[in-house]
Amino acid sequence: MRLPARAVSLLGCIGLAIAAIAFAQAPQGSAAAPAKPKKPVFVQDFTGSYEPAQSSSGRSGPLARIRGARASEKASQSASQLSSDIVKEFAAQGFVAKRLDPGAPLPTDGWLVRGTFYATDSGGNIIPTELLGGEQKPNTQLSVSVSNLAKDPNAPFIVFGKAEALKGQGAPVGWNPYVVAAKFVINTVESATDLDKLAKEIVQTIMQNKQIVEEKALASNPQ
Repeated sequence: MRLPARAVSLLGCIGLAIAAIAFAQAPQGSAAAPAKPKKPVFVQDFTGSYEPAQSSSGRSGPLARIRGARASEKASQSASQLSSDIVKEFAAQGFVAKRLDPGAPLPTDGWLVRGTFYATDSGGNIIPTELLGGEQKPNTQLSVSVSNLAKDPNAPFIVFGKAEALKGQGAPVGWNPYVVAAKFVINTVESATDLDKLAKEIVQTIMQNKQIVEEKALASNPQ
């Protein structure tokens, strides 16, 4: 039995369509390149310099020194907690992240995240301060930097906040990081919840500028 010419033509079209679908679903020789793995992230405890406030009479004694020591200890604990919270936030974004113990040797590859607490006086000059350090200075701010450990850990390629706050941290002459206009202001830190919120804000800001960070990281070490 011979099929009509129109039926033969229709069957031929169906056969071509099936072949095209099979070809599209078959593995191709030039598969897309796998995504480049993310750089590991290492976080150091954020720093500042604690300066205990003098009494109203302008004198300091043993009691003031004890209070200062307690404030410094509390500030150190808070800095450690903030670093740990930042590590957790980076891990939630799919990064391999680790907090570096104070004095621990730096790894040779990856991103190094650091931060500096500071305040400004009436003339706009930067005054180093410490998170939860005694009588917290008003308008305490935080500058966060990211550097390439494979290139130079002391020369951040990108800074969130004010680059001036990080001067004197060992950066070489000619240091010129890309500054992102992101301002972190700490009016008060009374609990671990406040530190967790601050950590989220820091990591979210970095992720929002992730493309800029990656481009600057690549430019700092093109290999």
